[in-house]
Amino acid sequence: MTTAAWPWRRGPIAALTDDSGGSAIEFALLSPVVFFLVLGTVELALDMIVDASVQIAAESASRTGLTTTVPTTGTRAAQAQSIVMNTLGGWQKIGATVTINTLNYGTYNNVGTSSYQTNMGGFGDVVSYQITVTLPDGFTGLPRYFGVPLPLTFQRNFLVQNEK
Repeated sequence: MTTAAWPWRRGPIAALTDDSGGSAIEFALLSPVVFFLVLGTVELALDMIVDASVQIAAESASRTGLTTTVPTTGTRAAQAQSIVMNTLGGWQKIGATVTINTLNYGTYNNVGTSSYQTNMGGFGDVVSYQITVTLPDGFTGLPRYFGVPLPLTFQRNFLVQNEK
């Protein structure tokens, strides 16, 4: 062992002025902060991807219902649900819940009232599509530590009038 490795052998003044090991201390103090910043960025990016996916799914489902074209197999509702699940079904693998609500108000005057049917309507009907994805704890679990109310809910509502 050399005296350079053990500065206190040279006296108390040498031990107090020695700066070896400073990088290790800085790393130990700052690495948790950097780690949480990186995880927070990943969480935010994934949340934005889910939000954009819900938007795309709602637009596609409402477009399917809007045309009132009867598919060659199945129903329009089944086709719209299939489109939504193709877009959002992957989120269910990580614990998300996907719900699809379709309300047929008939006319714009009935929107927001209890006068509706739960179908995709016919020609000229006004239909509301509500698609919701709920994540119980986010992706990383960090939102709960920053006071974000859980579960995380991403929702889109589309109100369209079917083609006549």
